[in-house]
Amino acid sequence: MSSIQSTIETTPGAIPASTGKAPGNTPWTKRLFPYLLLTPTVGLLAIFTLYPLVQGLWMSFFKRGIVVVERAPATWPKFVGIDNYIRLFNDPDFFNTLAKTVGFVVIAVPAVTAVSLGLAILLKNRFFGVGAVRAIVFFPSMISLLITGVVWKWMFGLNSGLMNYLLSLIDVAPVPWLDNGTMAQIAVVIVWVWASAGFYMMIFIAGLTTISEDLYEAARVDAASTWRIFTRITLPLLKPSISLVVILSSVEAFKVYELVVSLTGGGPGRSTVYLIQTIYETAFTKANQAGVAAAQSAVLFLILLVLTAIQLRISKEKA
Repeated sequence: MSSIQSTIETTPGAIPASTGKAPGNTPWTKRLFPYLLLTPTVGLLAIFTLYPLVQGLWMSFFKRGIVVVERAPATWPKFVGIDNYIRLFNDPDFFNTLAKTVGFVVIAVPAVTAVSLGLAILLKNRFFGVGAVRAIVFFPSMISLLITGVVWKWMFGLNSGLMNYLLSLIDVAPVPWLDNGTMAQIAVVIVWVWASAGFYMMIFIAGLTTISEDLYEAARVDAASTWRIFTRITLPLLKPSISLVVILSSVEAFKVYELVVSLTGGGPGRSTVYLIQTIYETAFTKANQAGVAAAQSAVLFLILLVLTAIQLRISKEKA
């Protein structure tokens, strides 16, 4: 019997003898170990993301200030139910700001997607110095948006700015980039795209590297044009990357704040005041309006949640 068993064990391709332990009999400590490894991450997520989210939603049902002083009854939280939301939806200034924010997103997101995709296609192939060029293009996304806004504010100067100097070389009159409401909005879009395109370019480059060169070679053999190759091969196979870029850039565009504060300060007038700046001003510059600001934040959260769900649904249906 032992000789037969040894023969089976030494035969190439033979099935190992059963150890007598069923797969479900794994010790509970081994099954629990992966969850223990996730505990620190889940704990940090709960503390710094879930708790503030729940706290903010709960705050939206109260009339209160940012700071509650025990000796000042006026700052004590007072439950008002959905009054903050009713007040919000009856506020034309809020809807005006929301419309400007949505307009910024509608223009900025397609722009940054197109620019970053174009850069990725140009820098996908290997050539001498491609690493340095990619680093230069990616570098603006590493700079604080506050610093970016300060630098571009000088570049957009009416009389001494670099942009108007370059335009003067081709006999174009100075453009009031930051002194006109419409031009200020355009300037914010330009700077935001410049500061963000490098990051999204890297996502597209990662997606492009997964597309087999054999597909392009077969298309060239069939004498397909460059545009046809792009629309029939590159774009369809880049749908996951495009969906990711659109979702991430939409969230960031809705949250634009530091760039606007340092570039235009919300002006001229209030032409470039977007939703995050409105939430900040409501919470920190108006007495006992923290609950209203929390309601504004809840509306923004709901918009982002619905937008992300729709984009994910569309990407799955097209996949």
